[in-house]
Amino acid sequence: MAREPRDHLSLRVGATTLEQLERRARHEAEPKSKLAERYLREGLQMDDHPGIHFIDGALGRRPAVTGTGLDVWEVVETVRHNDDSIARAATYLEIDARLVEVAIRYYGSNREEVDAWIERVGQIAEEEEAKWLRAREALA
Repeated sequence: MAREPRDHLSLRVGATTLEQLERRARHEAEPKSKLAERYLREGLQMDDHPGIHFIDGALGRRPAVTGTGLDVWEVVETVRHNDDSIARAATYLEIDARLVEVAIRYYGSNREEVDAWIERVGQIAEEEEAKWLRAREALA
């Protein structure tokens, strides 16, 4: 992803909010300005895309569909594997088609980010499969 030009923003926040931000920044070992920017960016994304939230995991922080346990990239890949049919993807995922639409709308606005997740997960899957095959061959 291309690095976005940076600009300055100055704002005043309540003492309690600042304390919470500082505590969270220490917990995550991040500068509070970087964490505040993440919260601002993600909050704007969630306002623009109701039904999307952000979660942490072993591979990093990523967008997910609220109430499903599914990452946006997983829903997008499922739609692709079902001939771009939202209805078939929803049936396969056992979720309401409206939730698939939520993921697709997010994808439409954030293709580069979601495509990067799809590529990253695909690479990891290939690497893990190669390790598994080598292990099987070692036993043969």
